[in-house]
Amino acid sequence: MFLVSAKPLSRAVPAEAGVLDPVAIEKYVAELVIPPVMPPDHRAGLDVYTIGVRQFRQQVLPRGRPATTVWGYGSAGRPQTFHYPAFTVEAKAGRAVQVRWVNQLVDGHGGYLPHLLPVDPTLHWANPPGGMSGRDSHPAFASTPGPYAGPVPMVTHLHGGANTEDSDGYAEAWYLPDAHDIPDGYARVGSFYDEFARTSQARFGTPWRPGEAVFHYANDERASTLWFHDHTLGITRLNVYAGMAGFYLLRGGASDLAAGVLPGPAPRLGDPPGTRYFEVPIVIQDRSFRTDGSWFYPPSRALFDGFKGPYVPGSDIPPIWNPEYFANAMVTNGQTWPVLPIEPRRYRFRLLNGCNARTLILKIVTGPLARRPAAPALSFWQLGSEGGCLPAPVRREQLLLAPAERADTVVDFTSLPVGSELYLINEGPDGTFTGGTAGTDFPAANPKTTGQVMKLVVTPLTAGPVIRYGYPALRPACSHPKP
Repeated sequence: MFLVSAKPLSRAVPAEAGVLDPVAIEKYVAELVIPPVMPPDHRAGLDVYTIGVRQFRQQVLPRGRPATTVWGYGSAGRPQTFHYPAFTVEAKAGRAVQVRWVNQLVDGHGGYLPHLLPVDPTLHWANPPGGMSGRDSHPAFASTPGPYAGPVPMVTHLHGGANTEDSDGYAEAWYLPDAHDIPDGYARVGSFYDEFARTSQARFGTPWRPGEAVFHYANDERASTLWFHDHTLGITRLNVYAGMAGFYLLRGGASDLAAGVLPGPAPRLGDPPGTRYFEVPIVIQDRSFRTDGSWFYPPSRALFDGFKGPYVPGSDIPPIWNPEYFANAMVTNGQTWPVLPIEPRRYRFRLLNGCNARTLILKIVTGPLARRPAAPALSFWQLGSEGGCLPAPVRREQLLLAPAERADTVVDFTSLPVGSELYLINEGPDGTFTGGTAGTDFPAANPKTTGQVMKLVVTPLTAGPVIRYGYPALRPACSHPKP
């Protein structure tokens, strides 16, 4: 749900809340992480994965600052693969993928972990404490409750996937971890879980076990940039904010371009350390941090519009939930303000807006603090969007991306001398986007913080020759119908 307003209602986080000042965070000291490929369990007729969600520590802020406790996906049998954002699932058109999604949000003794962020139990949400009759509901309270601190439900949705209902990741098909200390009377699964478990087993022959769901993706749609994320009723915003997101790249089929036409390579299984990639998936998210490195998310409605009550039972306004939240720092591929070394060649950037509510307006410029709207230094050639390849490439001076939107682009750096420095900036507002132009219709994001995304530094060529091709020549290859 999106709130449309003439101006943002969200208020700046007060200093006394223990929130880290984003201006103090060092920029462009860590190299951009390019997510590796998620390893499958096996590939016997279809690609089979077991992917869990766990809690772990990750260096999101620059080294020398505290690490952040995050949630992330990884191959369940390979602890080194757990990362925020997740390793990328590579899929081929026409070849099915099976994923066993496992809720592993438990501690070292098998007990459940509480949420990292404040969960408002007064919403219409998963509501495990309501039991089988009260799950997926709007519970009633006699007085204002505190945040929910019980076991965390999850269910994964493949965003953009054309899948059967049992593999869609319905918000009401959530499930708790298979922990030993789930309180008596709690619902362990959502109201659609059992039905979908039966349907899935009848279709595919694979049973679902406690704390997991098995989804099948036919991959019979157009080649495109998809992503997976949590989808649990009433807490999707929190689970994704905690780190539950990753790319799912569907390649091949009649709607894709031939191999070798676009810049590459992308990451592959077995790549040695130091491999250079010229196709890069990039997820951009706004986040706030406490001074101890932990995530900050508003613990009170008052931080949204100043309303301090009465809540329950004096009104029906939720005491914790914020209709939208605009954080104060930018995180790209799991790091604050990273730097990407680039060669003087063409790159394919698959861009994803993974923010909670923030609309991004992306540009490549020569100076990060330039007056907004800034003059673009280079153009994006957009080749695709959520639905796959466009009928023809479109030259754009800027990219407008709402939350969850993707853009498949090529950027040409071939004319730049070694040592050149460029910046990917954001000119979207620090509030609700209602259309218009930065600097005229709304103030652009703070140039010192949320107005910057990452730095690009030109380095010498490591391989050649640089492939040159005409963008209009891509049109016939992009015009095929759905396979």
